[in-house]
Amino acid sequence: MALLAVLLCSSAQAREALDYPSSWQCDEARFHWYCDLAEEEAAEASPKKTPDRAESEGERAVDALKKLREEVEQKRAIAILKPTSENLKTYIVAQEALMDRASLFSDVWRRVVWANPEINYQLRNPSNNAAIQVRDSQRNRRETDTMAALAKEWGLFFIFRSDCPYCHRLAPTLKLLSEQYGITVFPVSLDGGGLPDYPRPAKDNGMAGALGVSVVPLVVLGNVKDRRLLPIGSGVLSAQEIVERIYILTQTKPGELY
Repeated sequence: MALLAVLLCSSAQAREALDYPSSWQCDEARFHWYCDLAEEEAAEASPKKTPDRAESEGERAVDALKKLREEVEQKRAIAILKPTSENLKTYIVAQEALMDRASLFSDVWRRVVWANPEINYQLRNPSNNAAIQVRDSQRNRRETDTMAALAKEWGLFFIFRSDCPYCHRLAPTLKLLSEQYGITVFPVSLDGGGLPDYPRPAKDNGMAGALGVSVVPLVVLGNVKDRRLLPIGSGVLSAQEIVERIYILTQTKPGELY
């Protein structure tokens, strides 16, 4: 008991000497390493603020253009809902300013295209009549050369029905192409009947089903060596359409002529 009394007395005296409840309690007014440790832990626990990312020039331009269009649209809405002379004038001025920007853009665009032929679309697909005639003449010559070369390895499958009036109309065209370019036409009848130009056709042996034929007449370009089949088209086609499509499918890549 005496020892306990001494310890209690010593503790009371220590508190009086410290002049605050406990040396283990953090007090911002007093400096000791316990408070520093708590502050460090708090600093580590708090998330670090990342600086805002600066907008790029493109992002600023997009925001500015969006704001400009919104301002014009707001003035237009006001002019429609409250069509006073002042509101109409405000909208017209804003719209004209936007159109001036578009006109300047268009003018600079064409100047850049003129100075850089590699990005000039008109050189690939001209719009004036003189250039169109030259382009068409060159393409027709290439298409004719292609047809003569393809006749050695390719043929045309003509899938039809004997009671189909469109098939009757297409048959003479295919016969003309065969005579002109030497390309073979293989007539295939779905109902077993023939046509005046192709009186003894082959019967369908499953080709129509494999191709998913739903409409006749159908013209298919076929390779006799590797057995490739390239559908040319359905319905009544002109000779020029057939020649052009054969050239595109066999000699060009998607998008090349555009």
